[in-house]
Amino acid sequence: MNRQRVLAVLLLLIAFLALVVSRTFPFTDDLSGLAESAIAVGGAVCGLAGVWLWLRRTPASEAPSTTGEAENR
Repeated sequence: MNRQRVLAVLLLLIAFLALVVSRTFPFTDDLSGLAESAIAVGGAVCGLAGVWLWLRRTPASEAPSTTGEAENR
């Protein structure tokens, strides 16, 4: 796995943990609404960034562009 995928897995794990914390742990009842929202928004941002990194193509994996004339020579 390359560094991009490892970072994506880490961000997805953080997003999952934010979801678990915001839904199941009883100590979140003591937090303010702003703190609970920050946990949810932070988890969503980490999740979206993780998916974006996972699906993003690296320049090394892209097919080289050909013009057709260069292959015929």
